[in-house]
Amino acid sequence: MGLTEIAGAIDSARHIMLVAHIQPDGDTLGSCFALKVMLEKLRKDVFICCDGEMPSRYQELLPEDVLLSPQNVKEAADLAIAVDCADSARLGKCLKPFKNAKTTANIDHHITNDGYAQINYVAEASSVGEIIFELMQICGIEPDEKSAQYIYIAISTDTGNFTYSNTNRKCLSYVAEMVELFDLRDTADVLFRRRSLIATQLIGRALSRLEIFEGGKIAFVTLLESDMKELGAHSSDCESIVDFAREIEETQAAVFFRELPHGVKISFRSKGRIDVGAVAALYGGGGHAGASGCQTSGKIDEVKKSVLEKLKGLL
Repeated sequence: MGLTEIAGAIDSARHIMLVAHIQPDGDTLGSCFALKVMLEKLRKDVFICCDGEMPSRYQELLPEDVLLSPQNVKEAADLAIAVDCADSARLGKCLKPFKNAKTTANIDHHITNDGYAQINYVAEASSVGEIIFELMQICGIEPDEKSAQYIYIAISTDTGNFTYSNTNRKCLSYVAEMVELFDLRDTADVLFRRRSLIATQLIGRALSRLEIFEGGKIAFVTLLESDMKELGAHSSDCESIVDFAREIEETQAAVFFRELPHGVKISFRSKGRIDVGAVAALYGGGGHAGASGCQTSGKIDEVKKSVLEKLKGLL
C-alpha cells in the first residue's frame, strides 16, 4: 500500500490516535508531533499515545504533557497510526487501544516490520520523519515552524546528525526545504551538543567495562541494573552509549548490553560489513542492517557470550 491509502484513511477519520513506540526516540517523537500538527490543520481531533515518558533530551524542544499514557485512553479512535514501530510489541501497552480503533495504520521504515496493521506503509527511508514530510505533501499541507523543526528532529537523530549510512540526498534535500523555517542552530545544539550529568556518568560506567574481541572488530559496553539504580537513571539516559563503542577505529560491530530486572536489553551498531539486524532478529528484535535492538531473557554474562558467538560467525 502507498501513502495515498494512509491519506485516504486520514480523510475518512475524525478522532485519530498516533502511537509512539516504547522508550521513545527522536524519530518516533518528531514524526508523531509533525503528524499531529498536520492533522490539526486538517481539522482532526488528534492525540499522541505512548507507553513511556518524554526523554529529558527532547523536553526543551517538544511540548510538555502531550503524550497520553495508554491507561488514559478512554475512547476508541476512528484511526490509530503506529509511527516508527517495527513490530506490535513496540507499541507496549498502547497495543490495546491501537487494536480497538476502527481502522489501524502503520507507518515505518524498518525492513523487519511484519505489517501488523490494516493499512501498512513500510518504506526504505532514512527515518519516518522523511515519510511524514512526503505524507504532508500528499495531503497538501505546507510545513510551518513547528512541523519543520519536528521533522528535522526525526531525520537528524535517526541519521546520527547526518553521519550514518542511511543519510542520503533525499533526506538532506527535505531538510534543506525546511531549514529556514525554524532555528536550526539552537535545535541542533540541544540535540547534539548537550548531555545530562547522569547520562555522562553512565557513559563512564559503560566504557569502564569496554570489552574488545577479534582484534577490535567487536566491541561490547555494559551497564548493570545497579548502575541505573545508583545514579537514578532512566532508559532514555542510555540513548547514545552504543555509539561510543562503534566509534572505535577497528570496530565493525558494537553492542551495548543493559541489564534489566528480568533480562537484558541489547543495542547493536555496525559499520556495514555485519548485518546486526539479522543478529537482533535471532533474539526476537529487529531494525536495520546497521542499527538494531532487542530484549531477551537470561543472565547478562550468558547473553553476552551467546551474542559474541553469533557475531564471530559473521566476521
